[in-house]
Amino acid sequence: MNAWFSFNGRKSSEFGIRVLRQPALVRPLERITRTLVPGHAGSLVTTQGEDVFDDILLEAECYLENTERIGDINAWLKGGGKLELSGRQGGHYRARVNNQISFEKLLRVNPHVSFSVIFRCFPFWYRDNVSDITVTVSGTMITNPGNVSAEPLITVYGEGDISLMVGTTLVELEGVSGSIVLDCELKEAYAGSVLMNNHMAGEFPVLRPGANAVSWSGAVTKVVVRPNWREL
Repeated sequence: MNAWFSFNGRKSSEFGIRVLRQPALVRPLERITRTLVPGHAGSLVTTQGEDVFDDILLEAECYLENTERIGDINAWLKGGGKLELSGRQGGHYRARVNNQISFEKLLRVNPHVSFSVIFRCFPFWYRDNVSDITVTVSGTMITNPGNVSAEPLITVYGEGDISLMVGTTLVELEGVSGSIVLDCELKEAYAGSVLMNNHMAGEFPVLRPGANAVSWSGAVTKVVVRPNWREL
């Protein structure tokens, strides 16, 4: 199978790029603080939070025959966006081009060039084409198939004061009128374009690997979860 990568919806093959070496699959480094304790061997390790990892760097080594496309490639490989790899299909990384790209001639007698592109990526790989999950019965289980906690987008439909439990996290919602959205990644609550953080008490929930119960008390008609499954 020919190797390729796609950035912001456009494949490397569209530009006549041959990928000589795909980025390696990298497990991110957990973000920790090490403290040396006088009189004790080793160090005291403190994590900076649950599922907190550093960015990863993914490098693709490439070859280009038609150097007339270099301008197009430069216009394409800039900024941030969605990175898909032929070596890990079915999902994407959130990436940003992280290097100055140098097109180097392979031989003096022909114009063919090689170059590398390095993507700095958020430490998770996100699954594509994941459907929203609609919960109409309190106590319903949602199973996270990944190996790391997901930060979902949760829309609660109901009225008045509501207590929502997701896994082991309790969220108290006050004065809901129709619906309220909990964006657990951005740590924002809103209804339409109106911020509703002052109508919420508690932590934004996550969906841990395995089964997570979704339950509530109050006048709730349904809870719609966009799970944002992700993996290391």
